This record gives sequence, structure tokens and C-alpha cells, in this order.
Amino acid sequence: MQNIKFNAVSKLTELSVKAPKPSRDYLPEWYKDIPAFQNGKPTFDNTGTTDRTIKMCMPFLDSLSMGYIQETWQEINISLNDTGNQQKAFAYQYPTKPDIMGVRNQGKHKFPIPSEYYQFELTWHPVWIPQLPKGYSALITHPLNRTDLPFYTLSGVIDCDTYNQSQEGSNLPFLLKNNFTGIIPIGTPMYQIIPFKRDEWQSESNEYDEDAQTHYVQKLRKHFWGGYKKNHWVKKRFN
Repeated sequence: MQNIKFNAVSKLTELSVKAPKPSRDYLPEWYKDIPAFQNGKPTFDNTGTTDRTIKMCMPFLDSLSMGYIQETWQEINISLNDTGNQQKAFAYQYPTKPDIMGVRNQGKHKFPIPSEYYQFELTWHPVWIPQLPKGYSALITHPLNRTDLPFYTLSGVIDCDTYNQSQEGSNLPFLLKNNFTGIIPIGTPMYQIIPFKRDEWQSESNEYDEDAQTHYVQKLRKHFWGGYKKNHWVKKRFN
């Protein structure tokens, strides 16, 4: 078992901001509300296929549950005034310290931003920095499969075995949906932290093996549902 530590960037952080917690604590309500089957109980078609939903997909649940989540520690108000210039009209407020976000001055060389977002980058200010064992890095990314959030956090990989203390001026860029105004509440997932070991990889391709494919498919299809979970899935533990 490996150990992740989170280092506070200040005493104020230690006293007033929750450190990142396991992502499984942030399963969204819409996911919890999805039934396992479209009709609430299994319905079979003439091929033996059931009307199961994404709730039965373990890879999807694993993505929501991987690693750790940093949540917002104070409310953020987003407003937009009609001035004709989107960035000048954009305003945000939060009530207290430590600072939680800002706007990045991109200059003329900027990240290509999709049209559904405000056409400038914002930044999260991380206040808990992950510390990992030697040889490990962390993928910092938008909470996986959380298209319901009003923002999109861009991804980065940080070598947190050596880069793990107070990072003055560091930030994580994010985009905000341009139809959003109002308050982002406390406890909203900001970004997901997924540790991984820096192994060296080499890729290759295998020839098609019909016997192996047939054996694999038949092993899964012996079950109406849950074949992957029963035969292949391994529990991932983040505490």
C-alpha cells in the first residue's frame, strides 16, 4: 500500500480548508439516482440482453471513484454585465481567504477554448499539495465524467514525489461555461487527483486470436449482467 500526503500551503489552509478526500465521497446525485435497469427491474429481449443502465458499468464507477477530490471551500459568485466585452464584463467574488480562483492573462497565444465556454482562462489556486512516494506522479484533471459541473478543469501531470510543497503562484487553469452565472456552492468538486507510478512503457500489437476472443466473450456472456465485475474487476482502494 502506498501513502499520499497533502501539504497545506499555509496555516490558514490547515485551519480552514478541508484537504482532498477520496473521490468515492463525491459520487454525484444524478449517478446515485440512476436505476440499475431502465424499468427498475431486469427486462429481457429475445437475445437475453437486459435493459441495464450505466449504473451497472464498473469502469464508469471506477472513473468517478479514482483518487482524490479537492472541493471548493467557500462560495464563488459569478456575474456578467452587458458591456460588449466578455472578459471586462465578467466578474467573480468569494467571501474570504485563502484565495480560491483568479483570471489568467493569456496574451495572444492562448489555449483553444470551445465556444460553449467564456473565451478566457480562469485558474484554481491549489492550497493542499499532494506528496507521493519516490517514482510516483499525479494526474490532476477535471472530475471524471462530471459534465454537469459549470466549469471544466484542464489536465496536467505533476511529479509530486519531488514537487510537493507550497507552490507560490501556482494555479490550475479551468474554463467556465458561458451560460453560467450565480453561485458555485461550497463542496463542489474542483479537480481530481489520480496518483500513478512512472513506469516505462513500450507498445506492441498482437495478431487476432479467434480462440482467445471466443473464450473471452463466452466467459462474459454466461452472465445476464455483471460479467466484467465477476471475472475481471479489481477493487481500487483510496483512503
